[in-house]
Amino acid sequence: MASFTEVDGVYFTESLVDLPIIGQVDAVAPTQNSTLSDVKKALAQKARAMGGNGIIGFKYGQKADTPLKNIFSFKWDTERMRASGQVVRFESDPRV
Repeated sequence: MASFTEVDGVYFTESLVDLPIIGQVDAVAPTQNSTLSDVKKALAQKARAMGGNGIIGFKYGQKADTPLKNIFSFKWDTERMRASGQVVRFESDPRV
């Protein structure tokens, strides 16, 4: 059984669920000190804008900025939280 979390009315799971995919979403934290919760809120907003209330195949991690991006701006931090997933629409709360 898939494990779910909920942020701003959107259900997240790392599992794949057999539902029609509305689209793909991804988000990058604005700073290194941003939390996973901040990135999930950004993804939730994008999912709702697409008509979804769930993100399946949720993946997250930190990745370094590209060297070219660092040349044009001085920053102390060079890694940011990134997350992605596929937007779906659940008919009811999948946690029950």
